[in-house]
Parts: sequence; structure tokens; C-alpha cells
Amino acid sequence: MAGSNARLVMRGVTKRFPGVLALDRVDFEVHAGEIHALVGGNGAGKSTLMAIASGALKPDTGSVEIGGRPIAEVSPTAARRQGLAIAFQHPALLADLTVTENLMLSVPEAKRPRFAEATRWARDKLAAMGMPIDPTSSVRTLTLAEKQAVEICGALACDPEVVIFDEPTEPFMAAETNRLFDGIRGLAARGVAVVYISHRLPDVFALADRITVLRDGQIRGTFNRSDVSEQEIITRVAGREVTALFPDRAGQLGEPVLRVRDLTSDRFAGVSVDVARHEIVGLAGVEGNGQREFIRALGGATRSSGQVAVDDRPVDVSSPRRARASGIVLMPQERHIEGVATIHSVRENLAVAATHRTSRAGVIAPQSEERIVRREIADLGVRLASPDVAVETLSGGNQQKVVLGRSLLSDPRVLLCDEPTQGIDVGVRSDIYHRLRQTADEGVPVVVLSSDNVELAGLCDRVLVFRAGRVVAELVGDDISDDAITAASLTGTVTKHVEQATSGGRARGSRWRRFLSGEQGPSVFLLAAVLALGLVGATQNERFLSSFNIGSMLELLAPLLFLSAGQLIVMLTGGIDLSVGPLSGALVVVASFYVSDDYAVVWWIVGIGLMTLLAVAVGGANGILVRFAAAAPVVATLVTYMALQGLSLVMRDVPGGSIADSVTALLKAGIGPVPWPVLVGVVLLLGLELASRRTMPGLYLRGTGSNEHAAHKLGIPVGRVQVLAYVAGSVCTLFGAFLLAAQIGVGDPTAGTSYTLASITAVVLGGASIFGGRGSFIGVLCGVVLLQVTQNVAVFAGLSQAWQYWLPGLMALAATGLFAQAQRRSRAW
Repeated sequence: MAGSNARLVMRGVTKRFPGVLALDRVDFEVHAGEIHALVGGNGAGKSTLMAIASGALKPDTGSVEIGGRPIAEVSPTAARRQGLAIAFQHPALLADLTVTENLMLSVPEAKRPRFAEATRWARDKLAAMGMPIDPTSSVRTLTLAEKQAVEICGALACDPEVVIFDEPTEPFMAAETNRLFDGIRGLAARGVAVVYISHRLPDVFALADRITVLRDGQIRGTFNRSDVSEQEIITRVAGREVTALFPDRAGQLGEPVLRVRDLTSDRFAGVSVDVARHEIVGLAGVEGNGQREFIRALGGATRSSGQVAVDDRPVDVSSPRRARASGIVLMPQERHIEGVATIHSVRENLAVAATHRTSRAGVIAPQSEERIVRREIADLGVRLASPDVAVETLSGGNQQKVVLGRSLLSDPRVLLCDEPTQGIDVGVRSDIYHRLRQTADEGVPVVVLSSDNVELAGLCDRVLVFRAGRVVAELVGDDISDDAITAASLTGTVTKHVEQATSGGRARGSRWRRFLSGEQGPSVFLLAAVLALGLVGATQNERFLSSFNIGSMLELLAPLLFLSAGQLIVMLTGGIDLSVGPLSGALVVVASFYVSDDYAVVWWIVGIGLMTLLAVAVGGANGILVRFAAAAPVVATLVTYMALQGLSLVMRDVPGGSIADSVTALLKAGIGPVPWPVLVGVVLLLGLELASRRTMPGLYLRGTGSNEHAAHKLGIPVGRVQVLAYVAGSVCTLFGAFLLAAQIGVGDPTAGTSYTLASITAVVLGGASIFGGRGSFIGVLCGVVLLQVTQNVAVFAGLSQAWQYWLPGLMALAATGLFAQAQRRSRAW
């Protein structure tokens, strides 16, 4: 092909990580209308090379051209503008945002729809994968296959000149894979350059025009598909001869170990099966037909009813912990979420599953732990420098071996494997296949769920095919083949009432359940609590509902409205601001020197200017400390907390000065019993709620806190967002400080200290996550009202001041518990 036809050209690309040369002077190019497969083992450098192409990583040396032009800047946004889109192996999605919001962030600004049309636009884009995904649902609620589909649809929505698919079919069954392949061939026919990365060589040979092999960061050859065999590619990928991918099947089965009778959930119904000693049983079917929910129900990860027995003893599978205690161990599909703690070492991840072997009377014996960990590493063939390296530094294949090792160290009596080889190369797959067969031969039956029918045909003694929540076919021995599994998945029959029950199970009541577990759900509980407390207060004293008392309560809560709004802005990014209380007090002290009846209006303007400068400076300092000094938000804002408190005491060691009466009267004025600043605060909170859902800055804010790394891949300027969030939080505190100054009337250096805890409590009561990404300004409004009503009721009820602290704390615990339970039930459904 002519060089001028190249759409992606990479020359001399080198990338080093600490202790690792990931890419070594790599040259790679893809032409218009070409499907170019990039294959290699785990850790070969494929994803690193494509991350550089997409602007997510900066190369140490080398150049990248997209569409004949050098990449303008190293950023995902610039790469998308120049026509390159990528669907990552691990979807770069923001779990706390909806499917629609994620798709909007995936495309360049010029291709984004208006928010009013976004849901319809998203539904149209999702049609490319043919999966029934609700564009208004949170990504957190999706299955891995659905997340991958959203990731792919986001890349296709960019209308790219170059599109990269990194392991796109790993969570898919045959039907979804075939649909994707048809779409990829259609892209190539329209002149789009396609890079296809996969460990599934049958897929590569069915799809690709050319194949490039990458091993240990170097190109090992580029071939036309017709000029090379699958075995030659396997040898080049592994760097060795792989002669027996699958082990032999079991020679003789033993007695049944696992007995399942009429196991039922909302996604499958009445499944009964026996699994014998020495047997490997496979589960197959088109994604969404109940097989994944079935294996997770056996492992206690989803709710179910029915009878399960191991060695003729009934077992409790109501939770993973109870299932594991009964000998049923689940090796989960999503290794980064459920399989391992990636920030901890290999030793810690393996040893935690073997404490029953290494501890006595609650004390772990280091020698026993060391021996067991090293033996498991050797048996699994995990490649690492030391058992003390973090799991996140390992290749995907080695991470998967650690997940398998954890499961085996739990001494299972039945081993459940959900996609045990997903995203790993052919050499590691062979190692895992042989280890699973060895486990079965040792007397532990194995149940394997896989989206790869070839894998099931090569590994399993028996395969159960699911459709519409029922087992519709059972294939045994030589009858197991890729074609037989596919045919049974598509043609197996079930009774109509069963299909309706399983397909509709999730829909019944889901809308109300989803609302309660969503970001506005806590507001319902808070409003109910406010009404209940109001009823208590009214029965205690008839003056509780008087205009005077209502006005007093609203006046007292006004500063907290603004401080809590600022606190939530910061918490949405994953931070926290402990300095809001002392900052409000320091601002009041500054006001007491200038905004006084003893000075002219010009000095009032000077004072307000100094207050504004102080607020912005503190917010900027907090943001810079968190983002660029890498200080933990608690530490950074605790430093400014102490500095501001000290500054206030230096300016006034005792309360003094006075706020101008005209200013105080203005800020206390109201419409009937409602002070106008409260109305402004409510409008502000409602406006911020709308902005957080219906503007791109709002999506940036929530996206940064949801997943910083994914946000960067989506082109969100994470650093800028974090710094500006702290500045915005301090500006909100400035508004609250004006109202606090009107309330106390003097410069009190300790006036604002209690507002730090109060603002955090109101935000948490409103359902915000302290880890970022999730929160509601409407919830903040309800939380602030609840705190004020609680204090007022305590006074009318004659309770001691201690109860004014205990009651909010107890209600915070209760609201958090109810919200967590609603979320848990929503995930179970």
C-alpha cells in the first residue's frame, strides 16, 4: 500500500517505566480501509503503544502522525480531534455517570449533542451493538459486557478516521462478537483504518488483513494474513513452542460433589445440575441469558433461592463469605474490582486467602506464609521480581494467575471460574487450562463460564447451554464443539412463560428501586425525617410552627447552605475541605475591620475585596497542595484549617469590631418569614444541581471524582478541575461568611469552627460519596434543613446540648444505612 494511504504512523516509539522498557523503537502503521491486527503476550507493550497513539501516554522518544499530520499535543482530546478513537481493554468509563453522560464525554466537542437531545442520541449510538442498554442507567449497574459495548459505541460515535479496538470481544458471547465483526468490516469498507488487538487468534485470522506481532516491547514481524499460520503466530507471540493448548479430558468421573436443585433468581429459573468429582463443567449461552447470574449465585454474589449441597450437605450461598465457608469459591470475572486488591502486593493478595493455613490463635507465622506464597507463585508460573511488588504492576496474565492462586489457596471443594482467561495471551491461557485440569484431577470439580466457545470445547467434559434463564442443551464429551454450542445458544427452546418471567424480572419495580438507590434517593429519607421531626416539634410546643420560629430556623441555616454547597463541589472531585469553617470565621474577622458603621462605603468595598482575595487564595492553595504537591486532601486542608484559625486569632484574639447595621439589616431581610438569602441559597443549590447534570463542566466535575484515570483518558482536564473546585468551594464559603457576619454582628475568630463538621455532615446526609463522583445539591439542601430542624426540636423538647450533636449523628448513621441497603438491593437485582 502507498505510504500516503497511511492513516496512523508511529516511528521510533520508545517508552520506559521504572525498571521496565515497555517499548523499544517501535515502528507501526495502519492504512485506510485496512484491518491491522496487533498481537502479543501480556506485557508485550500493545496497550502501551495504543495509549501513546491515543494521546493517553507521552512517549519518551518517537513520533505519531494521525491522518498525515503530527499529533498536535499529547492528549486524548487532541487525538480525537485529529480523527483517532480508541475502545480500551478496560473500559474508560465513569461508574457514577450515566451511559449517556459517558458517551457525550467520549466524543469531540463538535460532535456532542445538546443535552435536551442527548438521551435519544445515545440510544441511536448504542444501537450499533444491538444490546438493550438503557442510556439513562448508571454505568455502575452494567455488566462487564454492557460496559464494553458502551466503550465501543463511544469510540464509534466519534466517526473516526482511525479506530483502535483493544481486546473488544473478551466479555462477549458469539452473537455480540459476530455483530461487532460485521461493524468492523463495515468501517474498513468505508475507508476507516482499524487497529484490532486480541489474544483470540481465531478472531484475528477471521478479521485481519495484516498481523503484527509485538513481544517484549519490540516488533517481531508483520505479515499478510494469508502468508502465515496460526501456529506460527502462537510461536512468535509466546517466544516458544506451545504444543498442547488444552489438556486431556477427565478419564473417569467420580461421585457427584455439587448438587443444585431449582436454583432461581430474577435472571434464571429452576436450574438443577450435578457436578461430579474430577469434572469440568462449562456454562455457555448468548450474554444476558442467565448463565453469569447463575454462577455468581452459586458463589453467593447475587441473590437466589433453591437448594445447593456440597458432598450431600446443604450449604448457604446467601453471600460470598458463607459460600466460601461451605467450600464453594468463586473466581470472579472483573479481577480489578472483585478479584484482587491491585494496590497491595502479590504476597498480601495470596496470603489473605491462606490465613487458615498460616495462623494460629489469630497470629500469622511468617515462615509458613512465605513458604505457601512462594510455592503458589512457582506452581502458577507468575513472573515477577519479588512477591512484594504491587499486583497493579504485573501484566494482565500474571494478575489473572494471582486471582486463580487466591481461589486455590482458599481450599475449595468446588471451584467456580467466571471468564478465567479473559484478556490474557495464549501461553498464559495454556498454563491456566492445565492448572484447572490439575485441580479437577485432584478431586475438586470446576465450573467454568466462558464467552469463548472454543475454550469451552477444548477444556470441558460437559457444557450446559443457557437461554432465557434455562438450561436448553447439555453437550458431553466429543459432542462439544464451537458450532454445537453456538447452535444450541441460538436455537434452544424454553417455555414462553419462563422467558417472560426472566426477561421481565429485572424490570418489575426497577424504576422505584433505581431511584431510591440513586443520587436523589437519600433526599426522600431526609424529607421523611424532616416531616417526622416537625410533627414531634409541633406536638411538643405550638410555637414550633410559628412564623417567628420558622424564620429563625431559616436565618440560622442560611450560612450552612452556602458552606455545604462549596463542600459538595470539592467532594465531587474526591476531595474534602476541612478549612471551610475557619475560613468563614477569618472572613468575618476581616469584615469586622472594614464593613463597619465607623467607615465610609469605600472601605466596605476594600474589605469585601480583601475577603474575596483571601477566599480565592485559600481555595487555590488547597487545590495546588492536593493536585501538584500530591498532598492528601485531609492533610492539605487541615494545614489551611490551622493556618486560618491562627490568622483569625492574630487579627483578633477576642471578639471585637462590629458589622454595619445597614448590612446586617439587609442580609436579614426577608419575604414573609423567609430571609431572602435563603431563597438565593436554594436557587444556587438548584442551579448547581442542574449544572452538574446538564453542562459539560458539571460532567467534568463528577467525572474527575468518579475515576481520575478514566477521566484523563476521556480528555477531562483533571488537574484544572480539581484546583477550580477548591476555589469554587471557597467562594461559596465567602457568601456564607457574609450571612454569618450578619448573624453574630462582631468579628469572632472562633465563629466558624463548628461549620466544618456541620457542612460535611449535611453533604454526607445528602448521599454524597466521600470518594467522589456522586452527590446531589438537592440532597445537601435536605441535609441542611434536617440538621437545623433537629437542633430546633431538641431545644423545644428540652433536651441537653449533647443531644444536638447525638441526634444528627444517629440520623446520619440511619440514613447512610438505609441508602447503602437500597444500593445493595439494587445491585442484587
